[in-house]
Amino acid sequence: MFTQEMVHTALQTWCDNVVAVGKVHQEGGDVEAFANKVLSENYDYDNGKVLFKPTLCFGEQTFRPTKEGALSYFVGGNDKFPNDGGFKLKPWVKVWFSKEDFVLYKEMAIVQCNVHFIGADDSHIFVNKSFVFKLCEDGKIRIVLHQSSLPYQPD
Repeated sequence: MFTQEMVHTALQTWCDNVVAVGKVHQEGGDVEAFANKVLSENYDYDNGKVLFKPTLCFGEQTFRPTKEGALSYFVGGNDKFPNDGGFKLKPWVKVWFSKEDFVLYKEMAIVQCNVHFIGADDSHIFVNKSFVFKLCEDGKIRIVLHQSSLPYQPD
């Protein structure tokens, strides 16, 4: 059964991985291999279906149902996704979640929260996130739904 502690651990792991991918890139490491490992460990692409709607995607590439599409959004460099600049490469130096709420259901957690990003240039943005985390057969928690959007700003 999913617990509140598992929700917080899964969210913090997601936040920490954003920083880690940017750090590997900044240090000249193999960012694509590292991001691919993060996807395998934290998203269920290798074992099933993932519904992923990144923040800055649009048109026919709004949704990223494939690992290749998710990887492109994270690190860019894929000609099939020409608008991807590599969101996780900024680099982000601090990422955290706030105002989380969730519903626990057996082996899953449905979560909403805000995620805050601080860039190395001292920029600060936050986005609204929805996740569905699944406790997989191998005991790992993986994302099966990830939706991200900028907060609504009325005129």
